[in-house]
Amino acid sequence: MSEKERKKERPERAKQPRPKPEKPEKPEKAANPRAERQAQEQDMNAAFRKRLGYLMSGAGAEDAEVSLQELADAVGVTRPAIRKYLKPKGPPTTPSAATVCAIARYFGVTPDFLLGFDEPFEDAMRAALESEYYDALGLSRRAVEALRALRSRAAEDNAEAERLLALLDGLVCSFGEQAEKLLNA
Repeated sequence: MSEKERKKERPERAKQPRPKPEKPEKPEKAANPRAERQAQEQDMNAAFRKRLGYLMSGAGAEDAEVSLQELADAVGVTRPAIRKYLKPKGPPTTPSAATVCAIARYFGVTPDFLLGFDEPFEDAMRAALESEYYDALGLSRRAVEALRALRSRAAEDNAEAERLLALLDGLVCSFGEQAEKLLNA
């Protein structure tokens, strides 16, 4: 039997497509860990800048404003380094762990407080925002603590504390309006 005859005797198989092997489903890509780390670092740097500025403005234990040079001398860095921590040009400058600890010791706070790790993120941002308001009003740390105590008493349904807060709010608003008039005159 010839080769041609053998081929004729064999039934022709219809060519069927081979089944493709199943590919495992790709898990959703996790968020970029590098981007997450950079975002966390930016948040930490922002908290550090705001809190350092707040403490240097006189909110520290002595209620006295601290100059760049005073702080630089006390913690062993240069004045430009402190300036970069407060107002970076370009990407924020991150101080070393030793510098953060030295600054924390100088102001009598913890490094965790300076870096914003002492409370949940929302609370830290709220406190930083509040500190900007207090800075704008020129309030000392003692005044801020007294206002917080008054606010917590008002939260306990103390009607007298609520009236005092309303009176204080009116006084601050009136003072602000009068100051603006004087400055614009």
